[in-house]
Amino acid sequence: MKSNLSFLVLLFLISVSVKASDIKYSIFEIPDSLKKNANSIVRESETTFGVDENFKSTYTVHYVLTLLNSKALDDAELRVYYDNESTVNYLKFKIYNSFGEDITRTFKSLEVTDESATPGGTLYSDNRCKVVSPIFAQYPVTVEYSYQVKDVVIFSYPSWIPVTSTNMALQQASYTLRTPKSRTPRMKSVNKVPEVSISSEKETNQYKWEISNFAAIETEPFSPPDYELIPFLLLAPDYVNYNTFSNPFVSWNDFGKFLSYLVSGRDQLAPETVVKLQALVKNCADQKSKIKAVYKYMQQRTRYVGVQIGIGGWQPTPADFVDKKGYGDCKGLVNYTRALLKAVDINSYYSLVKSGNNSAPVIESFPSNQFDHVILCVPDQNDTIWLECTSQKSAFGFLGSFTDNRLALVLNDNGGTLVKTNVYNEGVNTSSRRIAVTMDEAGDATVKMFTTNKAVQSESVEDQLSESPEDQRKEFLKHIGYSDCVINTLKYNLNGDIIPVGTVEAELEVPAFASKNGNRLFIPAVARDRFIPVPQNTTPRVNPVVIRNSFTDSDTAIINMPAGLKAEFIPGPQRIESKFGKYVFSAEMKGEQLFCYRMFEVHAGWYKASEYAEFIAFLRKIAKSDQTKIVLTRKI
Repeated sequence: MKSNLSFLVLLFLISVSVKASDIKYSIFEIPDSLKKNANSIVRESETTFGVDENFKSTYTVHYVLTLLNSKALDDAELRVYYDNESTVNYLKFKIYNSFGEDITRTFKSLEVTDESATPGGTLYSDNRCKVVSPIFAQYPVTVEYSYQVKDVVIFSYPSWIPVTSTNMALQQASYTLRTPKSRTPRMKSVNKVPEVSISSEKETNQYKWEISNFAAIETEPFSPPDYELIPFLLLAPDYVNYNTFSNPFVSWNDFGKFLSYLVSGRDQLAPETVVKLQALVKNCADQKSKIKAVYKYMQQRTRYVGVQIGIGGWQPTPADFVDKKGYGDCKGLVNYTRALLKAVDINSYYSLVKSGNNSAPVIESFPSNQFDHVILCVPDQNDTIWLECTSQKSAFGFLGSFTDNRLALVLNDNGGTLVKTNVYNEGVNTSSRRIAVTMDEAGDATVKMFTTNKAVQSESVEDQLSESPEDQRKEFLKHIGYSDCVINTLKYNLNGDIIPVGTVEAELEVPAFASKNGNRLFIPAVARDRFIPVPQNTTPRVNPVVIRNSFTDSDTAIINMPAGLKAEFIPGPQRIESKFGKYVFSAEMKGEQLFCYRMFEVHAGWYKASEYAEFIAFLRKIAKSDQTKIVLTRKI
């Protein structure tokens, strides 16, 4: 009763200084059920997208978001994109305190800025964005945005993602699509977007979706990515019309035809370049070696520079431009490599893909623009070679976590076909290490390590090759687990094609390698950087358990025993197997040397929420084995 009275008094005090009409979006109007697990709450979201017979569009948004704490600060930033073909008609914002009072005037330095929408490595671009980036000292706080963009539709409609992340709740949101009756928009609802309501007026059809009272999804360890949990809507036109190209858009092949139109005729090279390429591959033994020679030629002569102009940055710069200038973006470099291969009579195919280690997979049942990157597909007898053309360091034929194990739209003479890129499983994606330890009777040791990482695991080595020796040492110390050790030698190297092999050679002086207790020394049987973090066993589990990558780690350690010590306790062998993977550990004395072997194999996959307890139990058994110590004592 006392708390209710205090609340009423507080509201009375506010009403004295603020008109009732100025009070909007008070946090006290939010149901408690929506605050659970939430860092932010979408109060209102009204989106309208309309397109006319001439493919001109209007995109209007009114969006209100309450931030409950500082974890949601990034959600408050607004970025409205446009280019030479589009116009931002207006952009307005207001800020309210927790009681719903308009406090925008107190943010005197906050304004709408106009920035380039592309990274600093971009040479030139017509993509820009209007940006509002508020910073708050107190929470809760509410931001209100309204904006409108005029544009021209070519091959896509804006998607609708009313909740952009986990730990975000929603009170009410709607999306309205208006199209001419002569057009039939295509739509794909994902993760329980409610059914569409359809109405008509004169020459226009209206489609509307509404969501209300969506509770925040709690983030759990090993959860599916956000795009598997939050509702969203994909939309696309049924027709593409651009310059001289006019064609239905209902299949992947249709989309491929349009993209092929954009690429067509842009693979011409100067005659002297063609002669140079033919001489380059003259002595190559087979087609694969020719492809490799051309790829290395391209890497040595070019660098990645963003070139985002015209038709949303979808058309590649001509091959002869890249040949003369020595730079290009992913589209230009792939198109250039395709032209180089064509010069030596090798067919290759411009291919679109969605990039990123945790990117959303292409929804195969809904042909539409779901891509942000371009790679090259080169058929070679019974195999396919994929080429990443934007990196001067990438191994020939290796895609890595950036574009592996996903669908790519491969353009061909007839249009386009979805093809899956390479998958690197636990048999290929490996890390093996040999460790030699020479220890004195005080427990100090010299440790020599040689680690071999293959496939995706080699990326950590590739990353370090571009760092300074000092930064390499800092990164190595951060992961190895011996913060007070001295590095005598540290060498990184990367070799191999198709499946790259990265190696790390290190020699360390490790004080107190073995911990001392009385007359006993305790030696770690497993290197600390191999320890498995075990998340808390939260119950009840809501989301499925997702293991993203398969891999195998194996270590063999040889510990040279000091003359005055002997082994008092050696842990017995361990073998732990489950659907999630496999673990093996063994230790044994051979003469004056102690041999320790550890292998950990992980199987990627989706597992039921009910299997989480089993998964945690599997990890706990491994963690317990990893932390077992070998006990040494003095010889009598």
